[in-house]
Amino acid sequence: MKLRAAITHTLRSIDTLNSLIRLVDSIPNMVIGDHIADQVTSAVEGINKAQSALSNGDLEEALLHASLARDAAEKSFSDPSILALLYFPDDQKFAIYIPLFLPVGLPLIVAYLEIAKQWKKNKQKTD
Repeated sequence: MKLRAAITHTLRSIDTLNSLIRLVDSIPNMVIGDHIADQVTSAVEGINKAQSALSNGDLEEALLHASLARDAAEKSFSDPSILALLYFPDDQKFAIYIPLFLPVGLPLIVAYLEIAKQWKKNKQKTD
């Protein structure tokens, strides 16, 4: 029973970490915080300790480390800072910022063109 639970927790930890890797690879410019990196490191260490304990036949120790690894992996995968990025992709950022900056940017560009024309006229008059 403990052997099955230790193996199940270990496999779930590995699966969750692989899912996290796929998620990070699928979202460009995703920032991973130090606390998430620490949780991932803790999960990997727990998996290694669980596998070592299983190979030594220490089921109690294996189950403990496998459970801790599973918890750390799931916390890292379901961290709110990662979940927030899932619901705000890049195309939505453009959809929000273009209407915001276009009314400001367009008059600036027109004013710059007018200044450039005026400068060019003044330069031709002096030549």
